[in-house]
Amino acid sequence: MEANIGHGPVAGPSRTRRSTLLGVSLLGVVVSASLGCGGAPRAKAPQPAVGTAELTAADLGRRVQKVLVADKEAIAMVGRDGCHATVRQGNMQNIGPSDELRVRCPRKERLTQWFKGLDRVLSTIEVAEVGDDDDDTDDATPAAQLVVGKGKVVRVVKSADAARLVAEVRAFGAELESGEIPRPGPATSSGWQMLRVTGAAHVMLGGEPTRGVLDARMSTNGQYLCEFVGATDEGSVRATKSGWITDSLAARALDEVLTPFQVQATGESPSATFAAATAGGAEKRANQASTAAVFERFAPLQDALGDACIPELEPPGANAGL
Repeated sequence: MEANIGHGPVAGPSRTRRSTLLGVSLLGVVVSASLGCGGAPRAKAPQPAVGTAELTAADLGRRVQKVLVADKEAIAMVGRDGCHATVRQGNMQNIGPSDELRVRCPRKERLTQWFKGLDRVLSTIEVAEVGDDDDDTDDATPAAQLVVGKGKVVRVVKSADAARLVAEVRAFGAELESGEIPRPGPATSSGWQMLRVTGAAHVMLGGEPTRGVLDARMSTNGQYLCEFVGATDEGSVRATKSGWITDSLAARALDEVLTPFQVQATGESPSATFAAATAGGAEKRANQASTAAVFERFAPLQDALGDACIPELEPPGANAGL
């Protein structure tokens, strides 16, 4: 799904970032379907509208806007006009137990193709409306629910059908993961092919200041990937977002963001916080002064991409807080 970045130049230091990271919005959306997953928070599912007609298998597929599934490992959601999102509890090397929150936004045509295949699967599946007397403490998995029409929620009745939907959603996620790392694209008018920024970053997560490390990459072909690893009072969190914008917009954005880029001088001490640019197939790092300037110009692009891309990068040598 293309991010809504607009068509003006990407420039200037102003930002209104202090918003929520993907963990809050994603958990709210996914868990709202009451699909239990290993102790994750739960919320009651949206209730069906009163007086709506019974939904039959024959017209189910074309009306499904979101599919939500859960098994013992994860909760996942795919939106017809959105992205593939997953919440799972995991173990990060050298960090320990953590929450992993991933959003992968495929190209629109791939998402449309996937839902066409899913519609055929859904036409054979038995569903029932989610009602007031449904037990929202039932953690049985696999489980699946579908959002249809104007927020109406139905559940998949048979465990075998739920397992089939879990497999479909999981396979789609694995496909997107296998190709989510950006590679250098065509050269811009200034010769740039890809941008990478890495460093300490901070964000408000669930209303609490959270610090960690952000690594973000964008290619001139329009592909991007952001990963934020941080620590909260409740443990570690790893959030990623990948997707696509138009190649023309990506090329203009990189030319603008990299305007102040100056190559690191020979002998300059390497830093864990850096900006790097690829040109002619070779990646070069910026010196500290221009790294800070690149970060400032990259900020509006981060805000537009949203979710795991939004943590605010701290310039080299900074010890910023919220």
